[in-house]
Amino acid sequence: MFDVSIIMPVYNVADHLPRAIESALNQKRVQCEIILVNDGSTDGSKEICDLYAKKEPLLISVIHQENQGSGPARNAGLKQATGKYIYFADPDDYFEPYLVADNYKVAQEKESDMLIFGFTQEKAGKPEDRQTHLPNIPQLPSKEKVKRHFRNVYHFTPYALWNKLYKKDFLKNNAIEFTDQRMGQDALFNIACYKHVTSIAVNRKAYYHYVTHEGSAVNRYRPDRLEMELNIATQFENLLKHWGEQEEFSDLIAEEYFHAIYLETANLVHKDCPLSQEEKIERLDTLWQSIKEKVDPHKTEEKNPFRYALLNEYKKGRPKNALRLMQTRNKAANTYGKAFNTLKSLIKA
Repeated sequence: MFDVSIIMPVYNVADHLPRAIESALNQKRVQCEIILVNDGSTDGSKEICDLYAKKEPLLISVIHQENQGSGPARNAGLKQATGKYIYFADPDDYFEPYLVADNYKVAQEKESDMLIFGFTQEKAGKPEDRQTHLPNIPQLPSKEKVKRHFRNVYHFTPYALWNKLYKKDFLKNNAIEFTDQRMGQDALFNIACYKHVTSIAVNRKAYYHYVTHEGSAVNRYRPDRLEMELNIATQFENLLKHWGEQEEFSDLIAEEYFHAIYLETANLVHKDCPLSQEEKIERLDTLWQSIKEKVDPHKTEEKNPFRYALLNEYKKGRPKNALRLMQTRNKAANTYGKAFNTLKSLIKA
């Protein structure tokens, strides 16, 4: 048995995959296995997985399956994992050599079901533009402490997998696994974990490099995005009802539902959206009316000026203006983004 199983779902990431696998192989002072789950890749990722497994057969195993999505891919890895703890890494990121050892040590000492640690965020091709994020969360040795400080947990990437360690027995004993929802499986998985967790350890150091890439799934039109986002919001609300804390955290529930309408507004202004303007307005108006009571009375603050303006348009019953606002924002972001990058290149030259 290994101390930690590193599970990495792989789908068409040939350009980034070797760096991610090398990060896993370079882990120090810990016994860990690496499970690569090739989810029907067509770009050479399959061959890269097989090459590394051939080089390191005692540490790396590969599962090949037809494309099913990252959730089922991680489930396949979970079924094969032998580690005491599970770590989910993404194939287009990379991480520090002591990520597994340091966090495994803390998790063992605290006897925790989960562990949360810090990360660094950067853009692909621009590792110098980094932002380090550390958890402002106390140690949470009991379910009551988890509930009491859940607001802190929520405000620090509550749904990310790559800055958390999970005890395998905790997942197994509570039958926690990923759904087949194409987007948001990480959110649903973590919501299930919070429902059953009895202790969360915290390591206030950064180990993971989360790399943002052009053309991510968030920036594509998806006809089923709304249904997926509403499912996440509903499951989050159900979690707090299960705890009996829906009144205490009514603002967080409101934030989840507002996030769903925010993402759907962005989805509808995408160039690939086939709906007419009238259909978009009707869709957003119907959505707002269905969630208004969950959002309007409870969400009164918003630090982001754009999100505040968008919320204000919905509260005033003006979905058409909300669409226009999102379109204007996207155009401005593209224009100023290109101008800023050009200026930056000239300065560096």
